[in-house]
Amino acid sequence: MKRRRACVALAALGLGACSSGVAGVGKYDRPPGMPIGTGASSEERAAREASALSAAGGGDVTDNRDVAIPRFEQAPERPVPARVPCAGCVELQVDVSDINQRDEFAFDAGGARITRVVWTLLVSFNSDQLAVQPFVDKERGKYTALHVNTFPLGAPVQVEQVYTGLAKQIGLVVGSSGAWTGNQTMSVFVDAVSVEGPGGFQKSFAADAEGIEPRTHEHRPHVVAHAL
Repeated sequence: MKRRRACVALAALGLGACSSGVAGVGKYDRPPGMPIGTGASSEERAAREASALSAAGGGDVTDNRDVAIPRFEQAPERPVPARVPCAGCVELQVDVSDINQRDEFAFDAGGARITRVVWTLLVSFNSDQLAVQPFVDKERGKYTALHVNTFPLGAPVQVEQVYTGLAKQIGLVVGSSGAWTGNQTMSVFVDAVSVEGPGGFQKSFAADAEGIEPRTHEHRPHVVAHAL
């Protein structure tokens, strides 16, 4: 009588049946009398689930080890070439990897009598630790940092040097300053050079470098002409 009442109570609570014909307790594969905290092994459960799927028309059941997993490989990135901010210009390149690394670029002025030289420059990378400095023969002009406020990217900037006398070589120093920490090829683009005075002339670099070339060779200086 007591067992019957207990079974009725368990049935009302949905905790399973007390009949000895039931395979488990509470539908959790727990045989009657099995201690709390234990259950059927994973192998036994997997076998029963596979049998149930097969009986339901699910076909053979595998552990998916033979399923090919697609591999998606990303295409290698192509290096993006440096943007050239001008056409009909000449690019002056210097490799800088430390402080105070500079090279000089110059062209032959032929002993012309001049009063001023104006360089029209553009940059595709600016930094207050990169700089240019014009020169005529042995006389240097103003040292000018490629600061973002002085050299907006891709915008023409004029750097001038006042010089009265005969000029054999006119040029530009390009390089790093005293706190540079990068390692790169820096580029300064010369859009035009205006030489003023009785023997003045212009360089537009429309077709080629018009004679401008490295005067020193400390840091792999290189000239690239960007024709129109």
